[in-house]
Amino acid sequence: MVFDLFGDYIREDGGSISLQKLSALLECFDVAPDSARVIMSRVTREGWFDTTRAGRTSTYTPSAKGWELLDSGLQRIMQSPSQEKWNGIWYLVIFSVPERDRAARSRLKTTLSWLGFGQLAPATWLAPHDKLDEAEEALQAEPSAKYDLFEARSRGLKDDRERAAQSWDLQELAHEYRSFIPRCDEIISASESAYTGRSALITRTRLIHDYRKFPFRDPGLPPELLPADWPAVEAHTKFLQAFDRLRPEAVKYYESLTQD
Repeated sequence: MVFDLFGDYIREDGGSISLQKLSALLECFDVAPDSARVIMSRVTREGWFDTTRAGRTSTYTPSAKGWELLDSGLQRIMQSPSQEKWNGIWYLVIFSVPERDRAARSRLKTTLSWLGFGQLAPATWLAPHDKLDEAEEALQAEPSAKYDLFEARSRGLKDDRERAAQSWDLQELAHEYRSFIPRCDEIISASESAYTGRSALITRTRLIHDYRKFPFRDPGLPPELLPADWPAVEAHTKFLQAFDRLRPEAVKYYESLTQD
């Protein structure tokens, strides 16, 4: 929730905020001030934020690492699902990590998923888009990892579709997209008085918080590899409509809590 608030509101308000004002925002989501203090202390220690003090006031600003996360996340959330024709090439990563270094394995799996790779087999990941440079950068950051990178072309589109269905749970993802769409429809069709002030801020922030899971899980497969009636484009379009519909009231309430 902290990252959602920074990414959508605080970013456009100078990029920094005092702990007192941030606590007032987080109280909208039932986060107590003491908990807000603990949260910000932890994410600062982890390197996501920088802090400055003036008297008793602590002010937080995303670090370079934090801005990189916010910028890449925003780009993935706001860009439309790819409709580009596929070149028919799979990009493969095969890696192994010693059992004693499970944390490294977990980090690599998370990074590869974020880059759009799917797990074809326990040690084999593939993607229809060329993200091998980014994958290699992540692999090189883990000294215990051994890896190989490949490009390959299969023998037919039927095999490619089967490979995609094996590497990603597309049925479950489609179900979640279709479950999300009515929520957006309700906001889009609501009366002007349905979402105002506090309710607009809460609803809008929770909306992007919940939509955020899709770019993490959706590999952005080209249309040739997707099931018929794939709902990602409709879900994204309606998410943006609902998100923009709530913006004026949400920003107004944000400003009422943070202006001096």
